[in-house]
Amino acid sequence: MELMINGGDTRGIISIDPRTKVLVFFASGIISLSNYTHTASTLFTVMLCALIALCGKPKTAIKAFLLFTLALYLRLILNQSQGAPAIIVTVITALSTVFMFSFPTVLSILLLVKTTRISHFISAFQAMHLPIKVIVPFAVFFRFLPTVSDEWNGIRKAMAFRGISLSPVQIICRPGKTIEYILIPMLFSSISVMEELAAASMARGLDVDIKRSSYEIVKMRFIDYMLIIIIIMMTGLSFFLGSLAKGGIAV
Repeated sequence: MELMINGGDTRGIISIDPRTKVLVFFASGIISLSNYTHTASTLFTVMLCALIALCGKPKTAIKAFLLFTLALYLRLILNQSQGAPAIIVTVITALSTVFMFSFPTVLSILLLVKTTRISHFISAFQAMHLPIKVIVPFAVFFRFLPTVSDEWNGIRKAMAFRGISLSPVQIICRPGKTIEYILIPMLFSSISVMEELAAASMARGLDVDIKRSSYEIVKMRFIDYMLIIIIIMMTGLSFFLGSLAKGGIAV
């Protein structure tokens, strides 16, 4: 699932306001940090997969759902396993637990990034009357995200041309080489790209404290209010199930 902004949700069945998507992001963070049961995280993950699919990214939603289902299946199988080595069970259980509780936040970022145009974001932030010092960094940040994969592909091709492998095994087994061959080139490249994007944003007048006109129509619709109500209910359910789990009640 590549992380890139590619045209928004114009092909989706529904269209969600960017402000609602930001609320979904914060709610997913609250649920991930305050959740003590798999029930709330599973329900929220299913809801996010459905939203991503309805917003025009069904392939991304299916991949995410299958990945989460695999992690849940592994955890359930290992909990019922009797003959597996204890260290393997502990490691895989810990990794699957961290993955399952952090995955809703990842999905909310995918919903935020993959289904929203940058111009739509800027119009939504202006409608919220946010200061320009907040809008400009967000605009630069979201324009920077698509360049990360391009820079990574360039570094990988350059290293492959020199006969240097950047496989996951090599990255894990040789952290020093990883810093030398990946992080340092990526850092210097990212600095130059961010400077260019900041200069381009300034050239387009994003730093001017004047109300800007926009072709984007930003307004809250019925689906947004329904989604806000569902998010509030899901967050309340997460806290309720968490209190039951703390009290020793299995949920």
